[in-house]
Amino acid sequence: MTKPVLTGPTMVLLVRNLQKSIRFYEHLGFTCELIGGPIVQHVHMKRDSVTFILHPVTKEEDVRPYSSIEGGLYFDAFCYGDVRRLLEEFMDKEIQIVRGPDLNDSFSEFTIQDPDGYRIAFGG
Repeated sequence: MTKPVLTGPTMVLLVRNLQKSIRFYEHLGFTCELIGGPIVQHVHMKRDSVTFILHPVTKEEDVRPYSSIEGGLYFDAFCYGDVRRLLEEFMDKEIQIVRGPDLNDSFSEFTIQDPDGYRIAFGG
């Protein structure tokens, strides 16, 4: 018997301004899919096998990226890929790099930050 295949994971990001966040992720090359029926509750931002669910909050203080709390990691999400090509793409789009790039032969990575302070690292 073969194991069932998992896909994803999909991560929920609580956001203050849904339209601003959509524009940011579209600029990164993600596509937007409205989810939730006649009254849209959230959106899926997808690029390749990475999906972020953007969900608007009613209280701004509910947005607390893990990377912003004392003792938190330096990233909230980690994506694997062709780091050098992604770095070149993002630099061409003038997306600010907040950590790195750390480029070497064994493992390379860099980190960006979205409008709500979520830090997304790209490594490989």
